[in-house]
Amino acid sequence: MDVNQDELTLLRRVRDDVDEPTTAALNRGRVALLDTAAPAVGARTAKRHRGLKRAGWTGLGVAVAGGIAATLVLTNVVGLAGWRGGADRAAADTLAEAAAATIKTADPVVGPGQYLKISTLAVYSSSGETGTYLVHQDGQMYIPADRNDDWVWVRDPETVAKTFGPASEKQAAEDSTVTRPSGVIRAAKGGFYNGPPMDWGLDALPRNPGQLLNYIYRVTAGQNVPPDTAAVRFIADALRTGVVPADLRAALYRALAGIPGVSISDHDATLDGRTGVAFGRDEGNGLRQEIIIDPSIGLVIGEREIVLRSGGPAGVPAGESIGWTSVTTSVVDSAPSGGTLCGPGMHPVGPAGGGSCEGDGN
Repeated sequence: MDVNQDELTLLRRVRDDVDEPTTAALNRGRVALLDTAAPAVGARTAKRHRGLKRAGWTGLGVAVAGGIAATLVLTNVVGLAGWRGGADRAAADTLAEAAAATIKTADPVVGPGQYLKISTLAVYSSSGETGTYLVHQDGQMYIPADRNDDWVWVRDPETVAKTFGPASEKQAAEDSTVTRPSGVIRAAKGGFYNGPPMDWGLDALPRNPGQLLNYIYRVTAGQNVPPDTAAVRFIADALRTGVVPADLRAALYRALAGIPGVSISDHDATLDGRTGVAFGRDEGNGLRQEIIIDPSIGLVIGEREIVLRSGGPAGVPAGESIGWTSVTTSVVDSAPSGGTLCGPGMHPVGPAGGGSCEGDGN
């Protein structure tokens, strides 16, 4: 029996006396979070999505920030939060409302033998030499009450969700011959695809919104996008994992309110039949990253990326979404049986817990 619970909550440990995390703890948390930020929904491009190594499933990419971010973190340089302004008044007020509602939320209790089920509906763009089209793939991850036990990840087959004219249709037809892993994957401690045990490192992240936002700016430094864009993407990727506890979720909302350029673009944004308020900013490249929240209860509905004007992804018209995810959580009494470490048609290579997976034909 499923017991429906509030969105994006897991193992909440709200504490008013939390000490500031050490630099080492923050760095470990940063690597863990970035390495698993979007495992159930692919990544922002199909090129990353199709990667068979576990590192290919990152949302922001562990190595993107490189030495610049490491230096900033280790020297504790003050970040960008605060002194450049923040979201516009309407967005900031509504995000504060959402944060206040969220912190009152009781996270689900996963009892012995039960699982937290994270269901993700996802659409993302796939591009090639000919054109761009949209791909749909859903997934369900089952996290056991005892995280040392087997985790189960069910990945549904990919299907073409939408094309944009003859060139797009041709690209979709060409890509239909590409083998994409799907099926049931099972791994102790969540070490899917022969990767290390799943640990998002969320407990190490600051709960103070200003400190959290400065931390986000530091660890995303060096990306080939403006720092505010990188910060919004970090928050979107973290929220869509489905495992952010309520206290951190509230801090992420307030951190989002501290990012210049963030505004409300849609008061009635709907994903998967659920409606909320869309917060986002113009990324400066013809796209707008949005996070959709129901502020009355602090519920995260999902995230999406909108084409603002022509000149973006080839052939995709303005106003079209080139990717979105919607995540729901529930507590269930069982998980699907079967499954292997790498899923159908794949086998592990390299050291256990630190290797990768390859196709059986390779």
